[in-house]
Amino acid sequence: MPVKRPLKRFWIITMRRNHNFSKGVTLIELIMAAVILALVAIPMASMIGSQIQGMMTSTDFTASGNLARQAMERLHNIPYGSLANGSSVDGSYTVTWTVATVVGGGGAERKDITLTAKRTGSATDIVTLYGSITKDVTHGL
Repeated sequence: MPVKRPLKRFWIITMRRNHNFSKGVTLIELIMAAVILALVAIPMASMIGSQIQGMMTSTDFTASGNLARQAMERLHNIPYGSLANGSSVDGSYTVTWTVATVVGGGGAERKDITLTAKRTGSATDIVTLYGSITKDVTHGL
């Protein structure tokens, strides 16, 4: 048995437009939108700041590491008797090396090199490399 009357009334009641609402947004809707935006934007801004900091640190490690390796290669190519303490400035980085002589038995001698790289004007070393150069040493098989 078809029932048409109640469904028709239901449709009219629920789907009727309410013309009492005004167009636009209320103050509460604006405040809620601002709160939601702030909840999303503040952590994002913090994340961007730490990413920039990490990128700058990574750049320092890479640049100072490359300069330190280049300086160590130059030191390994200097004649043994001419090797001494020193430093060089390349751009915004300072590379400093110290040479310590270690004398062994039978006239064997070794020079230990400690090389540090840091930003010019900074007290903190970014990279430290260690190397050795030997004189009159024969390696047996």
